[in-house]
Amino acid sequence: MINMNIKELFDIGCSFESCVGDGTKSERARIPKNYSRINLSDDFIKEISSIDKEINFLVSGEIWCPDFQINISILKKFCDINSNFNISVITMARGKKFLSPILDIKDFKGPTVAILDKDFNIIDIFEERPLKVKTFNNFEDIKLDYYKGKYILDSVRDFLDIMKKV
Repeated sequence: MINMNIKELFDIGCSFESCVGDGTKSERARIPKNYSRINLSDDFIKEISSIDKEINFLVSGEIWCPDFQINISILKKFCDINSNFNISVITMARGKKFLSPILDIKDFKGPTVAILDKDFNIIDIFEERPLKVKTFNNFEDIKLDYYKGKYILDSVRDFLDIMKKV
């Protein structure tokens, strides 16, 4: 059986832009819409831009997935703010096969983001949705608000909390 380590997975992944380019017209159209909903306060921008360490985001997900469209657009925004950050996207199939055992995830969901330091050591992971959204007993109750971007800042906070561990 072939095994791949985190660095190899990161190296074979594609850029966010390339991944988006593989989507359908309607999937591609959702990215700028979601990106425009990421309204960061000056404090968030300062916090993101002040991180002076290289951080790598290894994303396993697919452009058709609404959770990917929202949360990975946030990471793209982070990369646009701070050049110390890098994104590499691998497919869900590759994530399930190779990344899931590395992260010890039994029920692999997309997108899964392994947040890595400059040496590709795992800092922590972000799975599918922000923690606040996971606290709701019935996702259907908040689904529309979530997809309209109401919980974007919760994802931003979750990512920043993980990145502070570097």
